[in-house]
Amino acid sequence: MKQYFLLLFTLLSIQSFSQNNWLKNFGSTQIDYGDKVITDQLNNVYIAGRMRVNMTIGDTTLIKFGSSFYNYFLAKFSENGQFLWALNLEAAPNTDPVGGLAFDALNNVYMTLERPGTLYKISTNGIVLIKKTFNAQNARLSNVQIDKNSNIWVGGSFSQSNFSLDGLPAMPHLGGTGMFVARLDSTLKAKLVIPIGSNSLSSRVGRIALKDSLVYVVTNSDNSVYIKNDTIKDARIITTCFDITGKLNWYKAIYPTGLLGGQHIWDIAVSDSNQVVIIGEYFRPIKIENIVLSNDNEKDNFFIVSYNKNGNLLWAKKSNTIYSLGKAVKFTKEGKVAVIGNYNFSFSFGTSSIGDGISNKSYPFLMELDKNGNTEWIKSLGQSDWAYAIDLAIDKKGNWYLGGQYQATTTNVIDGKILTVVGESDVFLLKNFSVEQPSIGNTIFCNDGLIKSIPVAGRNVKWFSDSLLQNIIHLGLNFTFNTNKDTIFYLTQSIGPGTSISMKVNVIAIAPTIVKLSQTGNTLLVSPAVGNTYSWFKDNILLSGNNLSSYSPTSNGKYHALMISNNICYNYTDTINFVTNSLKNIEANKLSFFPNPVSNQLVIQFSSNELIDLKTTIYDSKGMIVLNSNFDKNRNFIIDVSSLSKGLYFVELTFGEKKFTKKFIKE
Repeated sequence: MKQYFLLLFTLLSIQSFSQNNWLKNFGSTQIDYGDKVITDQLNNVYIAGRMRVNMTIGDTTLIKFGSSFYNYFLAKFSENGQFLWALNLEAAPNTDPVGGLAFDALNNVYMTLERPGTLYKISTNGIVLIKKTFNAQNARLSNVQIDKNSNIWVGGSFSQSNFSLDGLPAMPHLGGTGMFVARLDSTLKAKLVIPIGSNSLSSRVGRIALKDSLVYVVTNSDNSVYIKNDTIKDARIITTCFDITGKLNWYKAIYPTGLLGGQHIWDIAVSDSNQVVIIGEYFRPIKIENIVLSNDNEKDNFFIVSYNKNGNLLWAKKSNTIYSLGKAVKFTKEGKVAVIGNYNFSFSFGTSSIGDGISNKSYPFLMELDKNGNTEWIKSLGQSDWAYAIDLAIDKKGNWYLGGQYQATTTNVIDGKILTVVGESDVFLLKNFSVEQPSIGNTIFCNDGLIKSIPVAGRNVKWFSDSLLQNIIHLGLNFTFNTNKDTIFYLTQSIGPGTSISMKVNVIAIAPTIVKLSQTGNTLLVSPAVGNTYSWFKDNILLSGNNLSSYSPTSNGKYHALMISNNICYNYTDTINFVTNSLKNIEANKLSFFPNPVSNQLVIQFSSNELIDLKTTIYDSKGMIVLNSNFDKNRNFIIDVSSLSKGLYFVELTFGEKKFTKKFIKE
């Protein structure tokens, strides 16, 4: 017989956003910056930046120290927006931001400062464990990354003289700014350096990214760059791939088509399939292999370029509007390209546009592209004047966190949420999506005909019977289908402002186990005992505190058990009318019966002088009644048991209000 399964979907409209989204803002009385955002393995979120004077975050006031323009700060919040702790770390020069944040397997946080080139290792409770300063001339650090073996990787630069890091071979100074990528152990001691030479004073390691055993590096320069034995002349932006031993795999360059200058790299990301994406800004036309991205206005514009694992160019694209800037790029759980940035007037990419083309302020935007660079959706966050989104983090659940700063003006709203005013420019941290996508690749149902449900986060759900997503079989919230075997379906849905995910759904039908109840002595046993949990019932009432596959009742009654197997199938046993053979009645010493074992006649003898009415009931080992007898006012009673089969039996004797049980064997 076919079984009927009903799939019920609780769809969350991500367009309207859930109440789990939140906004935090804080600052000193002057100008402050939010530079970097990251989430750890427990989905806590950190934001790092610069504070101008004393600043209060949550219930903690950070006291500015030193005579430099700024102090660097680090603050931690829970996934739900609860403030956990904050600390200030170092005196910061005027314009140099936090370089990067990363986590190891123990959730220690690593934080790089662009200048002075410093790396911190901080515990999950906010205690500084190690501080390492890179003692080179004009040392700078970019971001920090942690590989699967807990090695720490940083990108950096130095100038004016050769530089040796922790006694490793010196990296030569070639007339400009020397660049490097370094691998450090958990004590922050350098174990490997990969030098990248330059004769340009403006050269910098922009960002590094890790995936598997590969290290991806993107650099800025405006003259010659030296990688191993190769010289790359006049390239403005170079993307390089090394393995973890420092061996060069490939490099790709972006060139200006005319005058040098006006190109800058902002971020790099690598997907699980080793697709590489870099984003940046440019003021003059640039050439990426055979693709030229135009810019006739010499104004800010946003570009994005993608390579595969082998360095082959996949695509290169730009925004359709000037005064736009892409600041951070990440890959989503589904392999989509997530971008944040800022625009003035309006922003257009592909076929999507936002902004009115009139309002000349700075507004943050979110954008998601597919792996081919096609626009899935764009969303503006801007109502507040002069707000800047600087960094993006995506946690394991798929939630998006944005950090940056905004100028405190009369309009203080971002993404519909109110910003309070503290100083001239304050820091914000925004949880913009609350998407917990369930893993429904394998959906196990018990093949018992009951109604089933699957919660899905998203909207516009469509179900298909084929992997090409051509044969649609259902639209809407409730999907009912008939099956008595394993089945495969395909699901598409939206988790953001546009369609962005499809999944294969394996429906596995598990047959429930047939279980029985047996009695051995005074113990009831579930058979077969193959479940994960057990519950016991007496007279259909749940007996609390009993969760084993066996149970020893203390009173007579009708008992059955529930066994749950595979964490999904509910398996009820049959019912046993349990009769205890324990002699609990204090009058039991007045009664005896013989012979035992018995063949034909069972004699019951009562030693009291009382004349009583006696009722006897005989049960078999399964608790079934097989014989009843009534006797009147006699001291010796004879029960004919010759018709009974061989085996174990229980005789229950009732006289007056007294009742007790004895067992005997029929031979």
